[in-house]
Amino acid sequence: MNGIKIKDIYAGKPDAKDEINFEGVEEFLEAFVVPRNFDLDALCNGNKFFITGYKGVGKTALLFYLDRLLRNGDEATCTSFIFFKEEFTDLKKSQLDRFSKRLLASIYIENETLVNNSEFEYIWRWIFFKKLVEDNETFSDGIFVNDRNWSEFVKTVKSIHGPGTSKKYIIPSKLKVAMPISDKVAGTEVSPEINIDLNSKNEEGNLDKFIELVTLAETLLGKVKKTDIPYYLFVDELEAYFGDEQIFHRDLCLIRDMIFTIKRINSIFASAEMSNIKIICSIRTEIVNSISRNIVTKEMNKVVSGFEVPLRWNYNNTNSFSHPILQILLRRIFISEHNNGKRTEKELISDWFPDNIHEIDTASYILNNSWCKPRDIVRLITAAKGSLENESEKFSTAVFLALRKQYSLDSLEEIKEELRALYSTEDIEMIINCFNGFKSCMSVNELKERVEQLFKDTVLDKHFIQVLQDLYRVGIIGNCIPRLNMYRWNYKGDDGIIISDEWKIVVHQGLQAALSLGRRQDHYFQSKQPPRIGNIVNVTIESLNKSFLNISFLHYGKKQLGYIHISEISDKYIENLQDLFSAGDSLEAKIIEYDKKYSKWALSLIEIPQKEQSVKKVVERDNNEILSNCRNGLEFQKNNDEAKETVDRDYMREIHCWLEEANIKYQNEEGFTDISAAGSYIKGHKPDFNIKNLGYAKLSKLIEDFPERYITKKNRGKGNTENKVYKSIN
Repeated sequence: MNGIKIKDIYAGKPDAKDEINFEGVEEFLEAFVVPRNFDLDALCNGNKFFITGYKGVGKTALLFYLDRLLRNGDEATCTSFIFFKEEFTDLKKSQLDRFSKRLLASIYIENETLVNNSEFEYIWRWIFFKKLVEDNETFSDGIFVNDRNWSEFVKTVKSIHGPGTSKKYIIPSKLKVAMPISDKVAGTEVSPEINIDLNSKNEEGNLDKFIELVTLAETLLGKVKKTDIPYYLFVDELEAYFGDEQIFHRDLCLIRDMIFTIKRINSIFASAEMSNIKIICSIRTEIVNSISRNIVTKEMNKVVSGFEVPLRWNYNNTNSFSHPILQILLRRIFISEHNNGKRTEKELISDWFPDNIHEIDTASYILNNSWCKPRDIVRLITAAKGSLENESEKFSTAVFLALRKQYSLDSLEEIKEELRALYSTEDIEMIINCFNGFKSCMSVNELKERVEQLFKDTVLDKHFIQVLQDLYRVGIIGNCIPRLNMYRWNYKGDDGIIISDEWKIVVHQGLQAALSLGRRQDHYFQSKQPPRIGNIVNVTIESLNKSFLNISFLHYGKKQLGYIHISEISDKYIENLQDLFSAGDSLEAKIIEYDKKYSKWALSLIEIPQKEQSVKKVVERDNNEILSNCRNGLEFQKNNDEAKETVDRDYMREIHCWLEEANIKYQNEEGFTDISAAGSYIKGHKPDFNIKNLGYAKLSKLIEDFPERYITKKNRGKGNTENKVYKSIN
């Protein structure tokens, strides 16, 4: 350790522009990490020019990184930025000017401007043409060859006058256009100005004059020649928030037409064979979804997907510190230590992180509470620095406990911002309230019942499936099958929520503290409700006859009685259940109804694939073969047990129950549990537990001896060590 504490770690800011504003350009670039799968070359040298991704993935940060990368490749490179309603402080502006040949400009859109318009392509073309002219002048006419075509292009663009300066563009409602008139007799030319009302569709508004000039400028741009000096114009994402309906609709149309205009101008550059010139724009995925939902898209998705490089940080093949998101965390700790590269990554991890948090591998624990976005790490460090444990010299369990609530609250606010492109503030609060204090894991029907009972006639009630799809896409909820320990998340590449009885809805781990959710609340709610039809439960055969299995199962500690009729065992003919089952056998069955006549639950094995397949194999043989095989099977099992050690069957069944409970309690996102954590869990409930009494040297050996019940594998732990983990198949 270098003596620094958590409060000394460089956190940065959630927004790249803020980080540059308050921390500085050099500090920002030093802490930046690029995901390994991102195709930088396609943006710099290929035909891609859109950077897409959800809020918080680092699109704006990547624009600044590209700027540095391109200028390092060629010192003569000229770059320019356009931001929307954003301005850097004067101090940082001067720092940026000294740092490189970079221009900064902002575009401002007043709320009352063009609220009734839905077509903005010509306005965008004029703004971008104006930017090209002004940047060329700023860079001493070094970008384009100053020939006749360029002069005509400049003259045409400058004949259109609007508000604003070269540092601040304003999308106007009205413009003025200079219309040259020549007097051949006198040999003079005058340029009287006419007013153009961009809100007007009639001839008096002179809109046709504006369109004519922009079209002429576009034609001339295709004829100009470019110099050898590289030029890149970076455009940051334009936001749109669901509020005033007219303004929201206008902003979506503005973004749509800006995207089409950027593609159009880049196509002109390519057609004219201009090299090393491009407009690169960042686009928020949720804004594109909102455009597709709310306005005419003009094949929006086709345009974006054909020229985009998605910015994603999800790596499903690793839950270790090699994950790019955790590399950002390590990088920020590293630069905070000022150790000049003397410490290895292995030493950094060993000094700053324990092996496990709540008996979960630390890397997996952090990733499980994130959305695989760089901004998650900023929130994590910021919450840690503001916690009561900020004097700590490592990220201990106590630190994670101290930061958990604030991190969760900040994460919830971030996702609310994401939803503002789709819903009003009131609707968002109502949606959040529906989940607040309810359950972390629920069926679709359970949520539907809650909505119908408490949120009738709201957007949740009227557009239930659409809301779930949106919440899944932004990461508030995911899918899971608890008994199989299977999870689906949009940010991990699992497209589209599954609406079914089998797949449940689970609230993201990182939001549960903010929403007052957790296992304790889930246990309370479930214990107050009867078993649900469709649930799959573990049952024990109490007694049986030729046609019925009388069974029992536990529902949150309460014994429930039921039966399985011979017709619900298999779709094959069975003569006598006593040939197949015995009292005391354990089975997995599906609840199909509650029989009020007998006050018992009716269950079925038919829809349990593994059990049904096992039964089918048996019933396809004749009765004599069945009995013979059963006897042989029992004899084989007896010999097999004697080879290991005679073990009481009830005791072994109890051990399996503890293993399955430990798997549920300590599972990671992939559904696996560290075997050492399972051993501690069993020991906590059975202090006299000793695996050697069961004839095994290690608990892992027992688990591996039951491949029909468990899947095992090795996970990379701290450094180069490997931990054995398991997952219950049932």
